[in-house]
Order: sequence, then C-alpha cells, then structure tokens
Amino acid sequence: LLSISARPRDILQSRTDGLQAEQFAVDSLATQILSLQFSTNALKLDSTYQTRTATSSDRTALTVKIPAGKTPQTGKFQVTPARKASAQQLVSNRFDAVDGDLGEGTLSFRVGGFINKGVSLDSLNHGAGVTRGSIKITDRAGESAVIDLSLALTVDDVLETINETSSISVTASVQGDRFVLEDASGGSGSLSVQEVGGGSTAADLGLAGLSVTQDVGTGLDVFSLHEGTRLSSLNNGAGVFFSKAGVDDLDITLADGTNAGIDLSAARTLGDVIDAIEGDEALSGKITARIAADGNRLELVDLTTGSTTFEVAAGAGGTAAADLGLVGAGVAGTLTGTRLVAGLNDTLLSQLNGGAGVGALGTLNIVDRAGGDAQVDLSGAETLGDVVQLINDASGVQVAASINKARNGIVITDASGGGDDLVVENADASETAEALRIAVAAQVGSVDSGSLKLQTTSLATRLATLSGQTTFRLGDLRITDANGTTKIADLNAAGAEAETVGDVIDAINDLGLDVEARLNDAGDGILLVSTADPEATGELTVQDVSGNVAETLNLTRAATTIQIEDVDTQVIDGTSTYAVDLAEIGQGAAAEDTLLSSLKGGAGIDRGDVVITDSTGTASFALDLNGSDSGVSTVGQLIDLINSRAAASGVGVTARVNTSGTGIELEDTAGGAGLLTVRDVNGTSAADLKLAGEAKEANGKQTINGANLFAATSAASHGIEALAARINELDAGVTASTIFDGIGYRLSLNVDETGSANELLLDGALAGLSFTEVTKAQDALLAYGGLTAADGVLVSSPTDEFNEVLGGVDITVAQASSSPVTITVASDDKPLVNKVQDLVDSYNAIRESL
Repeated sequence: LLSISARPRDILQSRTDGLQAEQFAVDSLATQILSLQFSTNALKLDSTYQTRTATSSDRTALTVKIPAGKTPQTGKFQVTPARKASAQQLVSNRFDAVDGDLGEGTLSFRVGGFINKGVSLDSLNHGAGVTRGSIKITDRAGESAVIDLSLALTVDDVLETINETSSISVTASVQGDRFVLEDASGGSGSLSVQEVGGGSTAADLGLAGLSVTQDVGTGLDVFSLHEGTRLSSLNNGAGVFFSKAGVDDLDITLADGTNAGIDLSAARTLGDVIDAIEGDEALSGKITARIAADGNRLELVDLTTGSTTFEVAAGAGGTAAADLGLVGAGVAGTLTGTRLVAGLNDTLLSQLNGGAGVGALGTLNIVDRAGGDAQVDLSGAETLGDVVQLINDASGVQVAASINKARNGIVITDASGGGDDLVVENADASETAEALRIAVAAQVGSVDSGSLKLQTTSLATRLATLSGQTTFRLGDLRITDANGTTKIADLNAAGAEAETVGDVIDAINDLGLDVEARLNDAGDGILLVSTADPEATGELTVQDVSGNVAETLNLTRAATTIQIEDVDTQVIDGTSTYAVDLAEIGQGAAAEDTLLSSLKGGAGIDRGDVVITDSTGTASFALDLNGSDSGVSTVGQLIDLINSRAAASGVGVTARVNTSGTGIELEDTAGGAGLLTVRDVNGTSAADLKLAGEAKEANGKQTINGANLFAATSAASHGIEALAARINELDAGVTASTIFDGIGYRLSLNVDETGSANELLLDGALAGLSFTEVTKAQDALLAYGGLTAADGVLVSSPTDEFNEVLGGVDITVAQASSSPVTITVASDDKPLVNKVQDLVDSYNAIRESL
C-alpha cells in the first residue's frame, strides 16, 4: 500500500527531474549561444585587427613599448640615441672639517634665471635655424680644428664646444646678435672659418668665409624677430599676457581720429599681432604694422593725416600693449616700440628687478684705482650686454665689466693695478649706479652687483611649464583669509580654464576675499597679501581642493608676517628662490624649526583632524592638518597655530616646547573641573605628536607633555654638514650631502630632476662659498635617423623618454650610441588567432550540445 501510494509522488518527482534537466540544457545552450555571440562581436572590433608589437634591435641602447589604446603605423624606423639626460651636480670649495664655522652670508638657489642664457639655434635665421654639421676654425698661428656641432641645440652649446677645443687658441663669445671669435695664438696669419663637407653650418652661424688678419673676427647678424616669432619667447621668455577673449588688448588712435580696439587673445606669433592690427575693419588701409629695421622691436606707421595724436594705449585688460612695447605716442607718424628680444645670450634691462626694470639709466662716473676716470653714458642701453660693452669701450679708465660668476649680475673689476679707491658713482641725477647695484667707493679690486633679479615668472607664464617633470593637474583652490572666510577659486571651469599665472591671479582677486594676489617683487612667483584688518586673528591659507595648482605655485606654504607700510601683514610668497642664512647654521636649529615631516624617524606625522578641549569640558577647537591647516610644516608653526586658535576660540590652553626641548607641552589655563583632553577625530596626528589623551595634574597644573618626540637641540649645529641638512629640509628639488676628497670636505648639491631646464642658479659668493659643476644638466638627445645633418632630425627631451617622436610608440634611451637602432612595429596576429579559436570553440560546444 505504501508503494502504491508513493507512485504519484515518484512520477511527479521524475517529471520534475526531467524538466529541470531540460531547463539546465536550455540554460547551458543559451550560455553557449551568448559565448558565440561575444566571439562573433569580438571579430567585428577594429582593435582585433590593429594590435601591434614594437621591438628594438638594441635593447641595451633603447627600449620601446606601445601604450594601451595606441595603434602605431607598422614598419621599420631608425633612430639614434645620441645622449642620455643628466641632472646637474655641483661641489663646493674645500673645508677642513664638516662641522667648522661657515661664517656669515646667504646661500641662495633657484632653477633658471641666468642673465646670459643662450637662445635655441632653432630661433636663428628668421626661424630657419642652423643646419647640423661641422665647421673648421684656423687660428692665426696656423693651427686648425674641425668643430663638430651636430649635437648643438643652443648658442651656449656652440660657444662651449668651440671653447673646449684645445688644439686651437680661439675663444668664442657673443656680441648682440653675432658670434665673435678671438685669437690668442700670437700668430700673424689669418683667423678663418670654413665649411666642412659641403655643409652650411658656418653660414647659418654667420661665420662662413670669415678671414681676418687681426685677433678678433665678428660674424654676421643671425638673430632677429620675424613674423613666426612666438610671443611666449619675447621679453626674455616673460611673453605677452592677454585679456580674455572679447576684451581689447590695444587701443589705437590715428591722426585722422580713427580709434579701434584690438583683441589679441588668439595671437600666438608676431605675425598674428601684425595681421590683427592691419586686418581690423576700422584700421584697414590706414596703418602699417611691421618689424623694425633693427629686427628687435615692432613699429607702427600711421598712414593718415590729421590733428589727433597718433598713439597706442592699453586696452581694457591684460598687459599686452606694454608687453609688446607699443604704449605711447608716435613721432612724425611712426611709433617705434621698445626692444622685445635681447640678443643671442643677453638680458633686457626691462626684465631685471623682478620685471620692474632698472628705470631710465643715465651717466656713470668710474674711477680706477690708479686714478684714471671716465664718464659712461648708459642712457641708450637696452640690454645688460649694452651696459657691459659701453663700460668696456670707455677710454681713460682701466676697468673691465663682465657677467659675474653666479651669472645673475655684473662685476666691474679694476685692471689698473693701483692702490686707491675703486669708484663707481652717478654723474647725474639718474641713480644709475644704485639701479645696477654697482655703486662703490672703496679700496677693493672689484664690485659685484649680486643678483639683478631677472624675472622668471610673469603674468603670461603658462602653468603647465612650472611643474617640472611632475604631471600638472588643473583644479580648484580653497583660500581662507585672515577673517576666516573661505572661498573656492574654480580654475578648470569648462570654457574658462586657467592657463597662465595671470589667470590664477585674476581668479583669486575676483573671489572678493580680503586677499590680494600679485607677482612678487623677485619676479619668481605669486605673492598673496592679506588685506584684512591687522587685528584679525585667523590665518591666511591656501590648499588644493583638486589638482595641484597651489602646490605647483608654492602657495601651500604657511603664511608669514612681514611689515608692509609699517603694518604687520600676513603674506604667502610663492617664490621659487630658496635661501639659507649661514648665521643661522652657526647658531644651530631651534626645536621650533623641527619639521613635522622629520618626526617618527623621518616618516613624519599623520595628517588628520585633532580636537583639543580644555578642563571646562565645553570649550574646544579643531586642527585640520590635512585641510585648511595643511600648510603647517614645523613644530613652531604648530605651536603658534594652537595658541592662536585657542585665543580666537576662547579655549584655555597654552602650547610651548617642553623644558627638556624634546616635544610639545600643552597646559590647561581654564581652571575647570574636568581634564584637558586631546583626541584624534580621524587619522593619528595627536597620537603621533604624543599628545593624545587626558592631562596629568601636578603642582596644581594640568599638562600633556609630548616628551621624546624629537631630539633636544642644546648643541649648536655648524658647518657644511648642518648646511646640507638645512638644504634638504627645504624640499627644494635639490639633495645636499658632504663628501671627502682625500684632503678635505666639500658640500655636494645634486639636482633631483634631469634636463637642461633644471640648471641651478646658485649664489654663495657673499657667503664665501663657490661651486664647481661636475655634471651638466642636459637633455637626452635622439636623432630620428642618423647623427649627420643629411641623415636625421635631432630631438631633445628633459628625461630619457621620448613619447611623441614615433606616433604610438614610447621610446626610452638606455645608453648613448653613435649607431642607429631599428625599431620594428609589426602587426600582431595572436589576438586575432585567439579570438577566431574562441569562435570555433563556442560553435563546437553548441554542436555537441544539440
């Protein structure tokens, strides 16, 4: 009976099992069909048929790879890795010990700002450049040398290559727009230059056919403005700052009364500027815009007549009119602009003093130490080279003017051999000696101007050029003024993205905060100045909300207080110049100077939020160390922050360095019934500072003592070892160390990033420090083809990576070689084969299931 009664159940179970098996088979088949569909679709993708491989014929010389998503052209390509990139290394003069006194003075350094930096050879000959090749120079004693300039990229490269050739007694230099050769052989023959192998390198340098029977030979003018000149190269690289699109940059009035505003926001070259002026509807046929005959400035000619003054004024925005040298009134219908380029390796006087210029120069009275004197009229000088040349050409006085060793100013050296005072003074009311910083009246052999502060950051400086080899990311800035008001500067709004330093300054000033943004006096960064009431107790801070603009511009630093018009004023100076006062080195570092990043054995403290509550249990304040307070970098700054925040919040707590000099101590001053407490809200900042927890009571005082956070600094820290440590604390992109040369000790400075643009301008002369370059800052060089002019095109990179030479292929130089390397880009059939196999497998699986 049980068996009979179970039969319906068994039949039902059997049917259920059967249906489930059928459903499983259907699901399996659906999956297999879907797999077949995916395999079929994969064969429809272009990428299936465009996969490439790249190989190098010499992986010891260079390596290659194809980035994801790239499909380079197939074929064989020859390149020659001519040079690896290198970072600059320098060593100082010798010291007897690493801890000996350094004396007084300041060691300053920054990247760039040399007043005699040579221009690119590509900019010569109206932008046609210089053909790569060799030249032959013969000195007056008959000695000859073939000078290989095939790897020269700049005027400096040409000068250095010639001057390092020891087989001839010839020195190369530059005067204005011409190369100059000076013979020191003492021979009586001809100083001559010839082409080699039918090339044109000598001609392109203005030296072809030079043959003189005197000691100095001067080449032809090879450098001038042309319509293709990039506006960014003008004014020693300071460029031209335009207003926003739709706003006039120039306001031009002609003699017949015609007035027109010119929008130059789309201009990139001088030709664009000329076209914009001459093509303006109101000015068409009435004005000629051109490059002046001397090739150094623009010139406007009014073709109309009338009684109205022909003049150009600045438009409603930007500084383009002044940057193009066109502000002012014309004379006899012609407005001749100010000089826009300095020469082959010179500096415009207008770009000194941080871009403010040196003003109108007058006449100097120079007296050498033997009593010879001369008056030197500098009123016509436009470049620093003009100043040097005019002084050296003066008769009646035995002095020599030259660029100083630091390459940031000039030096006047007595050559008379006398023992009286060397005098450089004003001969009129112009204060020329002071403007050039060479005023002297003392028994000295020379006078050095020191830094004349060539502007390196301008309103037109493009943001992307300031980040070095760090990827630049545009984003938003959070700025908090001294009143505690915070606003966001949106620098990457669609269609209005900030591109230049001037754009950032305008964006900050448009926020309506009690903060003024402007270029600093050194011309090497942005200066933020608090305009809040001096009694305001908040801190001026800047941080990146997104991107890294503030970090790139050095604006995340903690604010400092300086005197402006006798008022204590908070400022953040984004200067790119770093300076170390050697007197401070001799005194040793105070506990307050200890970097937070150096704590915990160099790992640094965690950056988070901390809340401090006094003994009342109700009064508290927060520290936002990874946000608005992220600029705090030292123990002293943290102590000042706690004390100022406590005062502003009415919290009874005082911070100081503890009596042992090994940590921060907090003391409760509220006198409440509870305990002073410090806690981490997120992160471990308080714990890392050894301040987390509740206060201990002793002798009627509540304190939290973060003892043994850092070593006591009771002993003074001296010498180059301490100087190296101080430089490294600056995090300035330079690594300092000490070396022993077998006799004594030297300070070694290694620039962190490779490339010629990262050459260090170093000035320690007044501090008794001098440096010798042991490794040059050089770009990597890659010839597309061979090394000769006929075989290849020379390309440079600040690193060993070349990612745009061969489209879709990243090339990395592993070592220099004079032999070409073949890069083979081929189609890769493996992905196609694999996908076809997937299709076959999917189809066969379906057939087996049917």
